[in-house]
Amino acid sequence: MSIPFTRREMQRAYRVNYQASVVEGERSNAHRLLLFYAVECGLKAILLLRKGEDYSNGSKVVELFGRISHNINALLDELRAGVELHLPSTKMRKIRYSDGNEYERHVCSKEYNQMWRYGGTSDTLEDSVLEGKLENILRWIEGELR
Repeated sequence: MSIPFTRREMQRAYRVNYQASVVEGERSNAHRLLLFYAVECGLKAILLLRKGEDYSNGSKVVELFGRISHNINALLDELRAGVELHLPSTKMRKIRYSDGNEYERHVCSKEYNQMWRYGGTSDTLEDSVLEGKLENILRWIEGELR
C-alpha cells in the first residue's frame, strides 16, 4: 500500500463498501467485489488498531501491508482470527486455447478480487458460498471494531 490512509478512513471504507455490496436479490460480480474490499478494509483497520497505528504507512504495518496486499487469509492469520474464517480456494471454468490446450484457473483467497473484477465466477464453489464466507468474516470484524 503506497498511499497512506488513516485508520478512520479504513474503517469508513469498510462500512461504505459493505453498504454498497448489499442488494436485494442476486448479487453481481461488482457487489461481490465490494464485499471483498469491505472485508479487506475492515481487517486492515483492525490490524492498525491492534498495532497502535493511526496510518497505514506506520512503522509497525507498512511492510506488512505491502507483503499481505489483498490476501484475506494472511490478514486473518496476522490477526489470529482462526482458520474457521479462512476463505477456501476455488477454481474457475477452464480456458480452452486456440491450439486445443486447456488451462485450469485456481483461485486462492488473495485472488477473489481478480476473479470478480474481470467477470469470472467460481466453478467448484457457488459464488453465494464464497459470499457467505466473506459475510462471516464481516460479522467477526464488526465485533472487533465495536
